[in-house]
Amino acid sequence: MKRNNYKFLLALACFGFLAACSEDEDATKERAVKPVVTAAQTSFSVVEGETVSVDLTVDTPYFRTMEFKVELVGGTGSFRDYAVDNGDETVVDDGMGAIGHKYVFPAFASTATIDITPLVDYFPEGTETLVLKITPMGNSNGLVANGSDIITITVGNTELNEVQSDLTWASTTNAHGNIVDIEYLGNDGAKHSLADVDFDLLIFGPANIFTGATGDHPELATIAGTRPNGYYDFYVDLYETPSGPTYGFKTRTNFFPVLTVSKPGVWVHSFDLRNIWSSADPGSASGAASDVWVGYVEKSGTTFTLFDTLDEELATGKAARKVMPKNVIRTK
Repeated sequence: MKRNNYKFLLALACFGFLAACSEDEDATKERAVKPVVTAAQTSFSVVEGETVSVDLTVDTPYFRTMEFKVELVGGTGSFRDYAVDNGDETVVDDGMGAIGHKYVFPAFASTATIDITPLVDYFPEGTETLVLKITPMGNSNGLVANGSDIITITVGNTELNEVQSDLTWASTTNAHGNIVDIEYLGNDGAKHSLADVDFDLLIFGPANIFTGATGDHPELATIAGTRPNGYYDFYVDLYETPSGPTYGFKTRTNFFPVLTVSKPGVWVHSFDLRNIWSSADPGSASGAASDVWVGYVEKSGTTFTLFDTLDEELATGKAARKVMPKNVIRTK
């Protein structure tokens, strides 16, 4: 009798164990079901500077955030041709692979939007395409519905009636594709950003119009289309003393500034200014000791023409690099 009871109890225990396993399996299956986001629209046509809003809807709002990666996977454009306005650029050690943008779908939200803006390009170009892929990444709490993962943006060229210019000297692109600071070794034995060095971009024009000298990196300055006609001179200025930034230079540092001048969507030209300064050069805190005249723009109505210091025409309209006629004298 006892023996039979033992068998009965053993069978009951096995049944309970199997039932518990079945419950665990069901719970596992339930946990494996992830929310799925769907894009309302996957194809767009805009011009540079216009924002594309990719509206997403999730089938079941989730109590945690869902992380996705927005990555360029095709088309004729490049990674620097657009920005994900509400996403963070990925970096080499974040586990997200090739460069892209991390986008976070908020917790408990039923809808969200990825804002993508094709940037106004300096270069004149025809229509280009951006093919982007949305992939579950990071915490991988959500999925993307079939047919919603590929976003295609057709981008038309934009022309601006102004001249934009930027001066860079302290940034480079790393192997991952991120723009990072160039560093120097200070007298304190530590590395610091070359952005600590203060270059200024100055533009002087009719009626002593002045712009630039912000202390930022890069230095940006614009000649608006509403400015009066005339000549606008570009100067680049090293505003540092020989001791350099706060920490000084432990070793001699050569600078490699690049001034890019453009009528966006029409013409662009870059001045390579390397080897005209070093860390031993005097600054201009008390004068114009390090001012360098780079070139000038002539504005005539809506036409902007770029010249170098030898009066050689570098760009106008859609043309580039023509030589000024001999014996033409520039007057201001």
